[in-house]
Amino acid sequence: MIYAKSVPESALRQGELLSNVVQLFVELHTIAQESPRAIRRNHAFAYVLSQDCDLDWDFNSRTKPDARDRTIPSILLCEAMPAISAARQIIAVDGSKNTDKSRIWRRVKQNKDERYQFFSKVESSLDLQEQGIDELVIDFKRYFSVPTGELYKRIELGETHRRCRLRSPYLEHLSSRFAFYLSRVALPEDYHSEPGLVRRYNT
Repeated sequence: MIYAKSVPESALRQGELLSNVVQLFVELHTIAQESPRAIRRNHAFAYVLSQDCDLDWDFNSRTKPDARDRTIPSILLCEAMPAISAARQIIAVDGSKNTDKSRIWRRVKQNKDERYQFFSKVESSLDLQEQGIDELVIDFKRYFSVPTGELYKRIELGETHRRCRLRSPYLEHLSSRFAFYLSRVALPEDYHSEPGLVRRYNT
């Protein structure tokens, strides 16, 4: 099984899927003012990417009076979008370079493209909200953070919802692919092969 239900009133987990995650931004033209204004962005879905150990220590620090202070200031997440919307966006960007649009999307669905992660649908029986969730895709470029206390408070108020979490080894698959994407090295130019080298290999 890929998913398990989220566990309410417990620490958030790496690989946990949340819905209606709120992110606040300061309006740039108000930064110098005495009372800067915030604008709000709602992410329909987002996966938690912070490490389980940090999330556990943080939760214990917040819920146990005698626990050492090991809180973390914010939780790392990555926006997830419905696969249908993601397919349109990806093909619109990459399709101009490659006419084989089905091949582009096939690579994403098979998790062969380093920038994207595809997730199959979540059955209602594995969704804490018992609604079920259609196929999703995350773009590793669209990661963000939310203050930890704020995120837990929005969950407590029923504004943000815990849905499900990835089971092993799907959890490790996500975290390792995200780590690989962040650690990639940009080269000033690609390696070059001598013309006709393949033909010489085959002779």
